Amino acid sequence: LSFNLFILKPFKATSGEVDLNGFNINKLKESEAAKFRRQHLGFVFQHFNLLDTLNNRDNIYLPMVLNKEKYQEMAKRLEFLANELEIESLLDRYPYEISGGQAQRIAIARALITQPELLLADEPTGALDSQNTKRLLGIFNKVNQAGQTIIMVTHSALSASYSKRTLFIKDGLIFHELYRGDLSQQEYLQQISEGLTTLTSEGGLN
Repeated sequence: LSFNLFILKPFKATSGEVDLNGFNINKLKESEAAKFRRQHLGFVFQHFNLLDTLNNRDNIYLPMVLNKEKYQEMAKRLEFLANELEIESLLDRYPYEISGGQAQRIAIARALITQPELLLADEPTGALDSQNTKRLLGIFNKVNQAGQTIIMVTHSALSASYSKRTLFIKDGLIFHELYRGDLSQQEYLQQISEGLTTLTSEGGLN
C-alpha cells in the first residue's frame, strides 16, 4: 500500500523517484498532483471513502463531475458498471444504508468510471463474497486487456492469480516476483501459494 500512497502523493518518498506517464510525482505541486490524480488515476480504498452526504449514484459520478464530463457519457459508463457489479438497486441509496460489501462495489464503480490509465486497488475483494470477487476480478481482467494498468495490493492468492505479474513484498523490499506467462490460472495460483508459504515461513508479510 505504501507505494500506492506515494503515487497518490499524501506522502513524499524519502529516496528514489516515482515516475508515471512522464510525470515525476514527487515534483508536482499539490494543485498539479490533484489534477493528475483526477485525470489519470483511479483508486479503490480499503475503507471505501464514500461521502455519506451523496447518494451512491453521485458518489460514483463525482470524479467525472470534477473532470467536467458530459452527463450522457457518465450515464453510459455507469449503466455498464452497475450491471456488471449488480449495484442497480443501490444507486439511489446512501453509503450508510448499505452493507460493507455493497459499499465496496460502489467504490469500485467510482474508481473505474473515469477509465483511468492506472487503477490502484487496496484489498479490493476484501469485503466481497466469492461470487462478486470473481465478477470483480473478471472486470479487472477485461479493463487490463483493454490496456489499463492495475496495481493491486492483496493478501489473496486467488486475486493475485488473475494478474500477469506478482510481486511479494517483505520489509518494504521485493522479496520475490512471478510472471504468469503461458501458465494456466490454476498453475499460476499454485506458484503464488507456494511463494506465500515461503514468505510467511521467513518472517511474515508487509
